[in-house]
Amino acid sequence: MGGYVRLSLIGDNVSLYKKQRLIPFIVAIYFAPFTTQRMTMLRRLMLPQLKSYIFIILKMWTLIFCVCLICYFFFNVISVNRLEREIVDDYKSVYSISRRFSSYYNNATAITLDEGRYFRNDVTVVVTRDTEVKVLSEGISKLRTELEKLIGDNLWTIAVFQNPSSYFHLDPIRDSYEQFYEKIEEDNVISHIVDNENLKQTYQSFYGCNLKLTEKYIEDGTSENIRSIYYPIYNKRHLDALLVVDIKASLLHERIEHYNKIKNMVVNSQNKNNLYQKSAYLPCSELDPFTLGINLVDLIKKIIFPSLFITLALFAIGYNVKRSKFLLQYDTMTGFYRRDFYEKRLKKMKAFSLLIIDIDNFKQINDTYGHKKGDEVIQQIAQRILASVRSNQDYCIRWGGEEFIILLDSVSVTNSEEKAERIRAEIEKELIADLHVTVSIGGVVDDDTTFSDAYKRADAALYQSKNNGRNRVTMAN
Repeated sequence: MGGYVRLSLIGDNVSLYKKQRLIPFIVAIYFAPFTTQRMTMLRRLMLPQLKSYIFIILKMWTLIFCVCLICYFFFNVISVNRLEREIVDDYKSVYSISRRFSSYYNNATAITLDEGRYFRNDVTVVVTRDTEVKVLSEGISKLRTELEKLIGDNLWTIAVFQNPSSYFHLDPIRDSYEQFYEKIEEDNVISHIVDNENLKQTYQSFYGCNLKLTEKYIEDGTSENIRSIYYPIYNKRHLDALLVVDIKASLLHERIEHYNKIKNMVVNSQNKNNLYQKSAYLPCSELDPFTLGINLVDLIKKIIFPSLFITLALFAIGYNVKRSKFLLQYDTMTGFYRRDFYEKRLKKMKAFSLLIIDIDNFKQINDTYGHKKGDEVIQQIAQRILASVRSNQDYCIRWGGEEFIILLDSVSVTNSEEKAERIRAEIEKELIADLHVTVSIGGVVDDDTTFSDAYKRADAALYQSKNNGRNRVTMAN
């Protein structure tokens, strides 16, 4: 066909996708001057698409958000049980280290000290009367070092009270303990404390609790919220001393916050407004259980942005997959199907209503006005062809370079010829890219033939239209 642009139309009851109408419109925007007209075209194209994309994203986000919320909730429920075990194990480790102090105490040497206050190894020794005093400051310092490895700054005070109450060790010294000792009027007050805390004869305990963890209380003088560990030290069934380890009550909260940070959880220690919660006692404690809970608001805050990110990522992946598929199926200039996508289907067909459309004098347009103008002509002609066919029954194929094929639903020569004439007239009636452009059309209708034969016959009819003066329709016999 030399310098002609060839457009072919064939019918077989196949729907023309709406995307075929979109791409020519995009190309029209590209060729249009950057004016109010171009901005209007952009709005016409982008606003419906943007609304559609936003609606799709919102639906995806709602589904992904609900799935993430449910999964994250159960993940936190599992984490609550794990965290409970870890908290219990932490306190058991504190107890184990504290119990080792009894061996140090029982083997410590004693020296005679006068009444007064002494300071050794960062430990204060308060002697209430002249007596022999066990040298415990080094052991208490070691105990602090080991406990701080486990609980850090949450270790508040370590105290060792002698029985009878003649002296005590403090690390560091606290006013509340000094005031307590000043009020002591009898030597066996430590024994009374042990009895009140049900720690009498704990040396007989092999597997049970031979110490006790108190409930939370506010310490006088410091207003610090603490728990105390009472560990009585027996030697030959005699209560020699009472080890007291004060721990900040905030240890539990900090342990939960640390767990949330490294595990990316939202477990809390509140006892209200929880979607799920679990309460338990700390080891060797009979009062003031701790609570681990999961709050719905915390769950939503945690997953709202990740779920949105996942939604956008999936949407972008899906969009790119569809775009890649679209580019494999459609010609980007005209919106017609590509030849390499549809050729196999054409070769399997037996019935055809085929029109070949060729732009008259197209080589002259390219040579005179340039290829950009030629591309604009092709694009606008494609728009007019799409406007002339039935979008739910017909669709077009770009056959390669400047040649196209379209599938129609017409099965009669008369109907095919009428549609061809309508296309020809639609193209002729108005200027295209400021030029007067016409087309010549050749067609064939056959319900039992091959694509190769139908194409050759339609091509011959097209040549006849050209030879008879162009801008006309010719149907093959």
